[in-house]
Amino acid sequence: MAATTSPHPLALWRDRTGAFSVVRAVALALAILPALPLLWRIGVADLGPRPLTEISHVTGLWAIRLLAATMAITPLIEILRQPRLTAARRILGVSVFVWMVAHFLAFVADKSFDLGVVAHELFARVYLLIGLAALLMLSALAATSTDSAVRKLGAKRWKQLHRLVYAIVLLGLVHFFMQSKLDVSEPTAMAGIFALLGLLRLPRRFGRALTPALVLALAVATTALVAVIEAGYYALAMGAPFGALIAADFSLDLGVRPCWAPMVVGLAIVVAALVASTRRPQAREKRSSLGRAST
Repeated sequence: MAATTSPHPLALWRDRTGAFSVVRAVALALAILPALPLLWRIGVADLGPRPLTEISHVTGLWAIRLLAATMAITPLIEILRQPRLTAARRILGVSVFVWMVAHFLAFVADKSFDLGVVAHELFARVYLLIGLAALLMLSALAATSTDSAVRKLGAKRWKQLHRLVYAIVLLGLVHFFMQSKLDVSEPTAMAGIFALLGLLRLPRRFGRALTPALVLALAVATTALVAVIEAGYYALAMGAPFGALIAADFSLDLGVRPCWAPMVVGLAIVVAALVASTRRPQAREKRSSLGRAST
């Protein structure tokens, strides 16, 4: 029996046998590559008049984007039939925590590391306190993201703890909306994406398989729902005609509106599922041919 070697703990692109893992490498790239443009902007002093505020903005933005990517792994595992994607979920989940810590540290640095001022700001601005609550919850998930933590807590308690991710999503979105103030386009788009990713978890709970047709139907429903909610908000807040707002969402005269974000994500999942389904027969045929050749 061949011996297996344990990968170096920092070699995140390797699996438990020490072999190179494409899934882990891609997840690691997704987690790290967004930092490169930011580092470049820092290096060339291209961060505007308030560099620390800009760093806080960018790191917070990527934290919630990577949180969405993390949440997408579960439906992708089901529809692609690829349990190996679990490794990507862990890497992406920890990366969300790292980006959130960077987001918070940039805020603290902007206050000259004066903890008194930081505390005052946190309690004076509710959205900052909400963001801190999300960060503390993320800390608990990051601290228990290892195999040893699963063994110590037990699978049941570990799963219960990690359901905090739903509260983190909600708090993160509230923080995002409140911080954005006037322009809520991106928070609205992210809310639609998270709504779709939540809906994609429901079929399994009701004993139904997640299929491309079902993903597409849920994406259409989520897009319509976001459009109605967004139009309703602006109609109430600004007195704009509801019908005209809905028409603007679907006419594309004003460009791609936030309501289309869940549709884009849904279509991407559908395409990935269809590609995977065409490759499965080829993989089975290849394994069958290898089996015949070895006999």
